[in-house]
Amino acid sequence: MKNEAIAKLLKLIAADPQKWDAYQKLAGLMLQNQEFHAAEQYLLQAISLRPDLLELRVQLANLHMRTQQFKAAHECYKQAIALDAKQSQLYYLDARALKNLGRAQEAILRLRTAIKLDAQHINAFSECTDLMLQLQQIEPAANVLRQAVAAHPEHVHFHYRLGALCMQLQQMDEALQCMNQAIRIQPDFADAYHQRALILQSQGKPQEALLSFDEAIRFQPNLPLPYNNRGVVLCQLGKYTAAIADFRQALQLNPGYAAAQCHLGLALYENRQHEEAYPCLETALKLAPNHAQARYTMSMLKLARGEYESGWPMYAARFQVLQDKFRPDLTRLWPSSGSLVGKTILIWAEQSLSDTLQYCRYLPMVQACKPNHLVLAVPDALFELLNEYWAHDVTILVVRQDGHSMPHFDVFCPMLNLPAVFNTLVDTIPANLPYLGVQPRHTEPWQQLLGPGRRLRIGLNWCGDASNKYDHLRSIPLFLMAPLLNMEVEWHSLQKEFRREDHIMLKRFPMLECHHPELTDFTATAGLIMQMDLVISVDTAVAHLAAALGKQVWLLLPEYPHFRWLQQREDSPWYPGMRLFRQGDDESWEQVIDRLHQAITDLLAQQHERLIAGK
Repeated sequence: MKNEAIAKLLKLIAADPQKWDAYQKLAGLMLQNQEFHAAEQYLLQAISLRPDLLELRVQLANLHMRTQQFKAAHECYKQAIALDAKQSQLYYLDARALKNLGRAQEAILRLRTAIKLDAQHINAFSECTDLMLQLQQIEPAANVLRQAVAAHPEHVHFHYRLGALCMQLQQMDEALQCMNQAIRIQPDFADAYHQRALILQSQGKPQEALLSFDEAIRFQPNLPLPYNNRGVVLCQLGKYTAAIADFRQALQLNPGYAAAQCHLGLALYENRQHEEAYPCLETALKLAPNHAQARYTMSMLKLARGEYESGWPMYAARFQVLQDKFRPDLTRLWPSSGSLVGKTILIWAEQSLSDTLQYCRYLPMVQACKPNHLVLAVPDALFELLNEYWAHDVTILVVRQDGHSMPHFDVFCPMLNLPAVFNTLVDTIPANLPYLGVQPRHTEPWQQLLGPGRRLRIGLNWCGDASNKYDHLRSIPLFLMAPLLNMEVEWHSLQKEFRREDHIMLKRFPMLECHHPELTDFTATAGLIMQMDLVISVDTAVAHLAAALGKQVWLLLPEYPHFRWLQQREDSPWYPGMRLFRQGDDESWEQVIDRLHQAITDLLAQQHERLIAGK
């Protein structure tokens, strides 16, 4: 039949070469036969006869698009637009040609014109948004979608896409409105529930976020991402068991999901399931070797195990995980323990006061690398203590970390990098005690106040900073200390501040002498510590200070303490002579204090025996 039609059209043209519509029909038949060159020639012939006919220009342009002659297609669409500049579709079609030519910005202008001429052109809105996003024009793309939403208020995906862009722009209130509208239009829209949950999470509304994650999972139960993200919120709420179940479900759906594997390891770590966390994080790092959170958490597990050779270098991942707005430029890091001759090095104290007191022991090792000057930047709370201690050394300048400009320096080393710089292993820890001291003017007032000790004099520190994430694990209520405080011992509180409940208990324990009004800074605390025979403390800066001063310290540790205390040991290679009283598996603080009571009893007995032997 096609051949007969072609033959008839050819006869018509032979009889009347001016019959442009015959050429047009022939072109259509050639297209059906995929004879594109012939179709093009017939259309060109028709256009030569009717150059003012719009449909011929569009047909030829569409043919060029089909044969991927995009430049020729663009020229034809331009000619069509010149014939009728009011047709929205022509601008839309020309935009497609320009897009294929890699002329995205010109295509965007064509699509904007198409939208202006016809706000009902849904595809023009969508493709204009796509092109803008390819060019990273986020705000203009959002504005186009706002037009789309206004023109098509019941088009669910316009609301959803606008919401997603508002999230990128941190315009969370509008993003939430968009996702709510998408859900109103399509109540089973799982992706909209998921994004809504992320918005609520960012707004500090974790409980509402969980409800929205629940809906996302209910409508689309086979996607791993919502399980992972719900697990993250559950971790934020401290609901680690539920979070672990979500991360496991995400991994069941996608075994290669590195983020879920990392989050599982972190949740197990926070849930104090360290032995299970270790292989999870190993797997996570095989899937994503540079995942910062996985490396950071794994480093703490390694360091707790005493795997210092691999743990310290991995601990550098903390820079990507922890926030420190005053940290100097890491590109100027001191990478090794090589010579510092002719250079000034800045040692930057980081993280807690305990860390600064623990790791300042490395300063003599840095000095051995012969820098011209060493600048030590420390928290304000430790400035007086450390500045006085190194005041005699003109090569060391102690400054406050107050956010103001630092003195000139050539290289920089965060204090907790020093163990890695010096390749510290468990048996090479620099542990010569004491490595700090305090001036007589801080000890003499305490000597005069306390006088000679008639009994064993013990300093007690039972709680730390309540804002610490793990304080609920390490601090001990004062009332649990009652069995100790009733012993024949001279007790002194080393606490600078008390909890509200402590004030009530202190009235019941008059045998515990409190000095908090005089403990104005760490130099005063150090002066008091020097009068003690023994310091008993939970894991706070006071314990580190006492040990660094060379005093005997007994440390009370929760079942899963900071990695610095290693695992299962009753001593510390960081502080020779320190004695660790650890909570055992499911052991209460009362049981630990019972053991401590027995240890003090033994110490008193030994003291009594020495007294008798001396007589």
